[in-house]
Amino acid sequence: MNCSCKILQVESRPGLLRSNAHHPMKRSNEQQKAHQRHAKRLLDLGFRKADISATLQRKYSLSRATAYRDIDTADLERDSEDLTIEADPVPMISLEDRDALMRMTRQMLIDAYEDGNVQDYARLVREYERLARMGGLSQKF
Repeated sequence: MNCSCKILQVESRPGLLRSNAHHPMKRSNEQQKAHQRHAKRLLDLGFRKADISATLQRKYSLSRATAYRDIDTADLERDSEDLTIEADPVPMISLEDRDALMRMTRQMLIDAYEDGNVQDYARLVREYERLARMGGLSQKF
């Protein structure tokens, strides 16, 4: 097997490479393209790369680096497809949408807490506080 990575090859018998020993978690090209399409849809909606990365990591069990590589590839594809695309990295939120977003964020906070996902929980708390400040509300849940 000729591979450009630096991982040492583990042999079970001389001359034979054990299956999945070299790249135990390698994705198929179809899986990679599906992950990139998902990232592209989220970029089109105006989500930030950090939020998209967390979503890809959680949904597909990707590493942080792999998620960001997929996002960067998706972003480059978006630019090459339509040069007029200028997605706002942080979508503008109207006051009408704020209440619905706060309810949705509270639900995601509960899910993150129950799953023990500290990173998502901390990020969602910050987002909830930002939404609360937007309307002049106190930061109580």
